[in-house]
Amino acid sequence: MSHIQISDDIVYRELDGSIVTLSLATGEYVELDLVGTRIWQLIEQDGRQSSVREGLLASFDIDEDTCDQELNAFLATLLDKGLIKVGT
Repeated sequence: MSHIQISDDIVYRELDGSIVTLSLATGEYVELDLVGTRIWQLIEQDGRQSSVREGLLASFDIDEDTCDQELNAFLATLLDKGLIKVGT
């Protein structure tokens, strides 16, 4: 994944420090935790996976390998749920 965008049919709000999403296509709600919310914010700011990674490393006390593994897994989950779309 190199460029990440929030899917067109997703609406979201930040409530009490976490992002809550609603898929207009499925009606499914998803609430993101602290780290998920930070990833969502970083996607909004830039959308490049490398920028999201750099933002996470700057925001949390995490080593690079763990960051890469966790970020890739989380992005795959968002993609599977239709919350994001990716391009090159």
